[in-house]
Amino acid sequence: MNLSLINPYIRLAMESRIPAGHNIARRVIYDYELIYIEEGNFTFIYNDKPYPCKAGDIIFIRPGIPHSFILDLGEISQPHIHFDITHRPQSEIIPISFKDLDKMSAEEREWIHENYFSSFSQAPLINIQNQSEFLENFYHIVSGKADDLTKKSLIIKLISNVISDNFSELLQSEKQLNVVNQIKDYINAGNGMGMTLDDFAKTFFYDKFYLERKFKEAFGLNLIEYRNKKRMELAKHLLKLHSVSEVSELVGYQSIYAFSRAYKNYFGYAPSKSKG
Repeated sequence: MNLSLINPYIRLAMESRIPAGHNIARRVIYDYELIYIEEGNFTFIYNDKPYPCKAGDIIFIRPGIPHSFILDLGEISQPHIHFDITHRPQSEIIPISFKDLDKMSAEEREWIHENYFSSFSQAPLINIQNQSEFLENFYHIVSGKADDLTKKSLIIKLISNVISDNFSELLQSEKQLNVVNQIKDYINAGNGMGMTLDDFAKTFFYDKFYLERKFKEAFGLNLIEYRNKKRMELAKHLLKLHSVSEVSELVGYQSIYAFSRAYKNYFGYAPSKSKG
């Protein structure tokens, strides 16, 4: 898997409760799914193997793997996120699958995303080292309150946590990639506007001092200076379509006052002057 190609698309993110006695029949999904077990206990049949699951567990389901739920005595609460790791042309129109493979049409089978983790253990239960931070980002997506740019940034962080804590071998195979170009492309696409140097280091799995040095060598600006430049350019464009307060939030500022001060320092005039 080429980590530089990670460009996720969130298909569904929602709270969900399954009542006692209501099992979920065997199915295969087209995309990836993250599930957090808030409450309850059940048996998860994954690739024909049973896995006892309990509150606090995190499940990572990969595309094309048959699975089903067998509930125990009570209901379960299981907020979840369906997503593509790499956006594809039909990402917006592919539905959620509730079918087993033998019930799918030829077209539906083509919708099954590549399983980038096929060479690793297919066990569905995963470990997350910093579970509190992971769940904070997870629930921010599930709540539906975040804008699209924020949700994309958060799902990238979740994917990063899953990979770094469970599939670290992938990181070793990517050492030859030009990470500073990856970050530049990431910023140019409108991502990471509110990220710190530590955030970039964690997201791209590199030491922050290494990133700082290599980025300046390549582009003549340090990483945060470049981010600020693109942040202001994006803000100026967005001001033609949105209010100052809306743009302040869209480009990652904690307050309109901090945004206005940064904008004036950069352009020499207040953001309100860019309206219209």
